[in-house]
Amino acid sequence: MRLITVVRPDFDIYDGLSEKMNVIFIVILFASSIFLLDRVFSISNVLTEQTLLRSSPIDALRGLLATAVVCHHFVVTYYWKLNGSWVRPESDILNNMGVVPVSLFFMITGFLFFGKVYRKNPDWGTIFRSRVQRIMPLYIFVVLIVFAISLVETKFVIESGGLVKEILKWGLFLGGAFNGFTDSVHMTAGAHWTLRYEWLFYISLPIIAAIFNRRLYGKYFVLSLGALGLAFPSVYFGFVFPKLALLFFIGFIPVLIRAHSPGLICKMKCSFSSVVVSIFLVLGMFFSQGYSVTQMLVVGVSFVMIALGNDVFGILRRNGLKALGEVSYSIYLTHGLVLYLLFSVFEMFSFKSNNFFHYIILLPVVLALVSGFSVITFSLIEKPFIFIQNRKVTSLD
Repeated sequence: MRLITVVRPDFDIYDGLSEKMNVIFIVILFASSIFLLDRVFSISNVLTEQTLLRSSPIDALRGLLATAVVCHHFVVTYYWKLNGSWVRPESDILNNMGVVPVSLFFMITGFLFFGKVYRKNPDWGTIFRSRVQRIMPLYIFVVLIVFAISLVETKFVIESGGLVKEILKWGLFLGGAFNGFTDSVHMTAGAHWTLRYEWLFYISLPIIAAIFNRRLYGKYFVLSLGALGLAFPSVYFGFVFPKLALLFFIGFIPVLIRAHSPGLICKMKCSFSSVVVSIFLVLGMFFSQGYSVTQMLVVGVSFVMIALGNDVFGILRRNGLKALGEVSYSIYLTHGLVLYLLFSVFEMFSFKSNNFFHYIILLPVVLALVSGFSVITFSLIEKPFIFIQNRKVTSLD
């Protein structure tokens, strides 16, 4: 999911009742696919021992969020292949299947890493090293595949002039064309944009810790200030939107509740709280303006309760969903490659038919292929680096 301008296509996929029926059918297909994936993943050996023993509902939540983003970009791909424009779906629900999961991912990051620094003496070297080990190997792999496909598509005719600039843009998580091939950015479905915000948050952690813990952290505080200063022009040029920082800050709330009002935690786990979580998540799916402050706060209510242990009627206790959560980063970062290969390289569907219904029945197949591929990339790329040098970084991080 990436921030995109709302542009109505010059054709109508939906009309009247058919629009509602298509959306309902997609949601049913998505829910059915998740049900089946949960069953399959529950008997897999994907889960690490650490995740299996944890009771945090966030592990399973991640699996639901990553697959929802796949569903969102599956629909966006239809628009793109049909009229050449990468635009949001007309349906608010389908659009928010990208917006709400990304919002919750940012809240999860804020929750986990604020919890590592609040009222603690952080080992900054370990924290930053763990982030590099956790995020960069798979990102580098995906970018190399994007580069390779782009070279094939451009028949290996190297445009040396802008090559360095294009590589630099990908290194800064800006994406874009590679070797002049404009579709390169769509091979990740634009998902790399969120890594800009993730890294800016990690870089700001020493400053955040200094504010809340009322102490400085020497060179790490200075380096944090310097790095954010260098990143400031990205706000001016529209590469970073400061208001999204609110999503990370919302993630601080459960940490503060645990520290200062632990008596509230048990109230967050009851059935009534599960009803509240469900209502606010549903409400968040009907906003027409994604990433509005109101939407962030509405979704944030649900997140705070989940972070404090609410498992939404037991759904977020399921081992199959936890296993999906284990490979959620791979799902999130590689699904664009799978979509591109299926519909642009192998032409799995004929878009000349302009039959949206025939397209959406492929959703379960796409989710299965993305999930299967993600197990491979998690096992061969992510996992070895997570446990490199016997420095275990839990998958919840």
